[in-house]
Amino acid sequence: MDPRYLRQTVLKEIGSEGQQQLARARVLVVGAGGLGSPVLLYLAAAGVGLRAAGGRIGLIDDDRVDTSNLQRQVVFRESDEGEPKALAAARHLVELNGEVDLQPLMQRLSPANVVDIFSGYDIVVDGTDNFAAKYLINDAAVKLGLPVVYGSILGFEGQVSVFWARHGPCYRCLYPRPPTDQVANCAEAGTLGGVAGMIGTIQAVEVCKLALGLDHCRAQGLETLLGRLWVIDARNWESLNLRIAKSPDCPVCSLPPAELALPGAEATYCASAPPTRLTLADLAALRARGERIVLLDVREPQEWEEKRLAGAHLLPLASLFSEPDQLESLDANAKILVYCEHGIRSAGASRYLREQGYDAYNLVVDWAQWEREQG
Repeated sequence: MDPRYLRQTVLKEIGSEGQQQLARARVLVVGAGGLGSPVLLYLAAAGVGLRAAGGRIGLIDDDRVDTSNLQRQVVFRESDEGEPKALAAARHLVELNGEVDLQPLMQRLSPANVVDIFSGYDIVVDGTDNFAAKYLINDAAVKLGLPVVYGSILGFEGQVSVFWARHGPCYRCLYPRPPTDQVANCAEAGTLGGVAGMIGTIQAVEVCKLALGLDHCRAQGLETLLGRLWVIDARNWESLNLRIAKSPDCPVCSLPPAELALPGAEATYCASAPPTRLTLADLAALRARGERIVLLDVREPQEWEEKRLAGAHLLPLASLFSEPDQLESLDANAKILVYCEHGIRSAGASRYLREQGYDAYNLVVDWAQWEREQG
């Protein structure tokens, strides 16, 4: 056994047998960006996808390295500027571990090529930052029976999960359809590089667990994020570990794989629609017009105790997702204005409620302004 892996083979949960499983794994990383960079680095360092064992690491990205990437895409260097990301990343990864079979793909994932590309891998890592890609990745993975290690970041918040329809929910069990409102990405809303690194590193750990095998993990007391959504806020290091149920009415994973049609290339995921992101000024205007409103606070009880909007109802995000009976308490004829601390949790909650047929909106609260107005 290569001495470079000694620090992980000495772990009883991995051992030499587990290391061989890592070496045989075939992992595709979609996106060599802020999430994909740490995933690729840690997988290569861990001996995942070794050529001699028949494993491989694929990375697909059609973009080129830009100086603005270097703040969070740590696999690149200044000298890579202008080079295709897939090629630059592969070159650096070979320097880290020359035994890994690296397969760079300089193209965009599309409905036309996704099945062919995914068919050569056992595990898919979602390192993308747009909904079109995330839904395409999910649907193709469901069709082929593959697990997806999902990650998402925005600002100081991040989310990680494992979606695998054969053993639990898929992404559409949580969000059946793409949003119809414009949702900011990292380029628009910003993020701290370390947040991307944190989420990407967790994704790499989850890939290693999946490569070891679910039976191996159970026998060794290792739990994956299958059926769970871990939400982390680096502002205050609060986190939520939400249970996600497999939906019997999921528009994708409830169907036989042969009947599953992938979204067309013409799909538009941020079409024009009534605004679903409101402010305190919008709330005041709605009240002035006499609109029927329900204020829903999806934070945790301790946050609720510190401060809350007058007339709001508390329903923590974990309860909203895991206890569907809670929805019966909501007024189906009212506008549901959902808020949290920073607008991230409430964005997911409002999307979820709209999927359930509620007229839901994400109320983004400027708490500094609110405190000033409270006197």
